[in-house]
Amino acid sequence: MKILLVTWSIYDDRIKEFAKDCTGGGLVIKNLCEYIGRKEEAYLFIGAHKFPKIQLGSFCIVKTDDVPDVAADGDTSNEIRLKTMTKAFEKTLNDLQPDIVNLHGKGDLVQRCIEVCLQSKIPFVYTEHLFIPRNRMFAKYDQDVIWEKQIFSVEDLHVIAVSAGMKRAILKDFPDISQDHIVSIANGTDFIPCHVESNLIKEYDLKGKKVLLCVGTLLARKNQIQIVHCFGLLPENIKRNIKIIFCGKDGMDGKLQEEINKFGLQDSLIYAGTFSSEVMKEYYSVADGLIMPSLAEGLSIAALEAIAYGIPVIMFSDSECAEDMNDPEVVCLAENRSDKALAESIAAWHQKDWDREYIIKYSKYFGMERMAQDYLNHYHSLLNEK
Repeated sequence: MKILLVTWSIYDDRIKEFAKDCTGGGLVIKNLCEYIGRKEEAYLFIGAHKFPKIQLGSFCIVKTDDVPDVAADGDTSNEIRLKTMTKAFEKTLNDLQPDIVNLHGKGDLVQRCIEVCLQSKIPFVYTEHLFIPRNRMFAKYDQDVIWEKQIFSVEDLHVIAVSAGMKRAILKDFPDISQDHIVSIANGTDFIPCHVESNLIKEYDLKGKKVLLCVGTLLARKNQIQIVHCFGLLPENIKRNIKIIFCGKDGMDGKLQEEINKFGLQDSLIYAGTFSSEVMKEYYSVADGLIMPSLAEGLSIAALEAIAYGIPVIMFSDSECAEDMNDPEVVCLAENRSDKALAESIAAWHQKDWDREYIIKYSKYFGMERMAQDYLNHYHSLLNEK
């Protein structure tokens, strides 16, 4: 089977354009290509830049640098780029003749690629990595909602959601999608946990403390500021005994740090910065838990990395991730999204004696081999249906 995967960008330190784009989505798409490529012919079309043909491990980035720019009078630079990469996608379909196309993520280019697939009668499936519900509780993402409405209105669209909770959310907002046209395939990771010695205990004065990590880009959607607000509701003995370390690119222009300073919590709540996957192993090695207060999530790669270390995860009970990770020996669920409920879940995490070996064993399901095989099984199912 010949599979063409399509995305805007990936994370891969072997390609200078994407060496610093360390996002969960970019990482999981790259890994999916690699693991699918170990069993079938896998090709990747990238929209953000033109590339020569590049063999990356078990998959191949298709050649697009031979397609001249397509422009008409009055076109903006963005429209020229969209027209050019759409033309490159058409050429790729003609040259490659894939059995199936798997499009990943939202955007104008993905929509144009869907139109090309429909016109060419090439079987395709769309994977949603981050669904933004219409009743969202955070700012921005207006364009994402517009894209979702356009994509999920495509007749006979087949959809892969990366978590069971996301599938439920999509069907709630788009009830016209047929139940048998959307499946959930839980994300996986190839993350290999290993204990890494570091000076973090000394640097952050962690000795004798329980350490909670909060990993991910600082964003209103990821809701890190609520952790600051709920911290004051914790019993004094717990406050004295825990430290919360935030790791991720600052997408809020210092607002988290300002909030921490406003409440005088600099000793307990620490913004450490953004780190590579390898450096993050130092942080997982000193952590006792991961807290994930996101208002919208796919199936968090940080959560999967944490449980690979045997670290329990705190999240909201209505998180998209909760259904796929609903084991009370692995996760600690806040009953609702209030500060009080989140503080209570931190206290419950602090008081529980977690079995790390159990969590590590539980994490084995969320590997890349299982994820890739689930995708391949779904591709075969779609092709047999066609």
